[in-house]
Amino acid sequence: MSLRLSPTRTAILAAFVACLQACSSSSGSATGGANGTATGGATGSGSGGSTGTGGALGSGGATGSGGVVGSSGGGPQTGGNSVASGGSGPATGGGGPGTGGGGPGTGGSTAGGRAGGTGGATGSGGAGPAGALTIVTPWQNGAILTGVRDVATPAVTDALKVHNGGAAPVMITALTLGGTDKGAFQIMGMPALPAMLAAGADLSVTVQLMTSGAATGTAPAQNSGGTVLTATLMATAGTVSAQANVWGVLLTTLTHEITLGQILTMLGFKLNVGMAQNNANPNTGSSPSTLPKVEAGTDEIAAPLFKKGPTGMPNLQALARFSPKGPMPYGWYPMGSPTMRNMVATMASMADGQTSDKARMMLPPLTGSTTFDPASATFGIWVYSDQMSGKYDTGGTPTNGDYDYSEDAPNSPANVHRTKVYPLKDAAGTVVPNSYLLAVEEAGNGDYQDYVFVLSNVIPAN
Repeated sequence: MSLRLSPTRTAILAAFVACLQACSSSSGSATGGANGTATGGATGSGSGGSTGTGGALGSGGATGSGGVVGSSGGGPQTGGNSVASGGSGPATGGGGPGTGGGGPGTGGSTAGGRAGGTGGATGSGGAGPAGALTIVTPWQNGAILTGVRDVATPAVTDALKVHNGGAAPVMITALTLGGTDKGAFQIMGMPALPAMLAAGADLSVTVQLMTSGAATGTAPAQNSGGTVLTATLMATAGTVSAQANVWGVLLTTLTHEITLGQILTMLGFKLNVGMAQNNANPNTGSSPSTLPKVEAGTDEIAAPLFKKGPTGMPNLQALARFSPKGPMPYGWYPMGSPTMRNMVATMASMADGQTSDKARMMLPPLTGSTTFDPASATFGIWVYSDQMSGKYDTGGTPTNGDYDYSEDAPNSPANVHRTKVYPLKDAAGTVVPNSYLLAVEEAGNGDYQDYVFVLSNVIPAN
């Protein structure tokens, strides 16, 4: 949106940083490696003939130790085909969630054990050492905090979680901040350490972004966006550690904004978005009629309409908002019927002096869903912007026609290119299949970061 003085994202996505563990002490005569590559017989190395001693479903079942089908025992006993040790079910060394199995059990696919491991259909490997330590963040590329330079209250904070994904408790011995701008962050209410973290448990850690001080640097020129700061949070448990990114956004004033390029860096996307890459006011005349169409030499494509992708429901997630105040709904509409607006979610409005009541920030709070089902319909995306009504503090009035569409024709003014579409690329520049970044301009200055979405599990309709 234009830089102006106002007259008045489940599915956030969280990502785990996996710490692989070497596993030992298996069942089914196997030794699990980091990925569960086991040693032992192809289908078990126990004694027994083709059906094993004692019965068809005895110990060391279909893929467990003791022969092709098993050794001693009948029915679903120890080592059998069902839930017994070494079998293909969820027992120890088995294929389900049991210890050494291929599901979420200790020594499974994320620790030791994979399909084909000796002693079970999906691997072997025992409980192993204390497990996978990760830090859970609000977004896959880390936590992203937004504040205003020299505004002290409220404090700019976000909660992260240190997660013990292993089968045994671990002792958290240190929580530290590192990285380029570590001095611009602090841990609030540092937990008493060392702290025992049970298997499957979380330890909450609150990180604060400082809004003033030498570590925040000098404010950039207005059109260069805001100040982006970066650090890492590290959790240590003996010889095991995990870390996650922590990003900070400092707006120079409440009405200053950051660039689309800065937004993409923090989200972990690498795209060439053209004139909005490093400029928060590239269309200096601010006339909507002079907004660019699809920009040659960039990653932008002409894709105003979409269809459901090959797997699952389409997912539309709002990842940044720099817009008027108020609740801002968005959703999809059938091709040719822009007034048939189906709501997916609403960017919420809440009192907050650091983000213009959640109107200028990364990862805005949402009410509603992220997925929707257009069935077989070809569809476009709409956003209610409240740009024309000017009723920023109340959310405006829908009858004012304050809508932005992925198609140009129904926009106001008509045929203005308000939504840019880019095939999504990760931080390495690799295309993410069936996923697109949508950058929306609800005013006229061409910053195309008034609303930033990722639309996934779709294909362009053209």
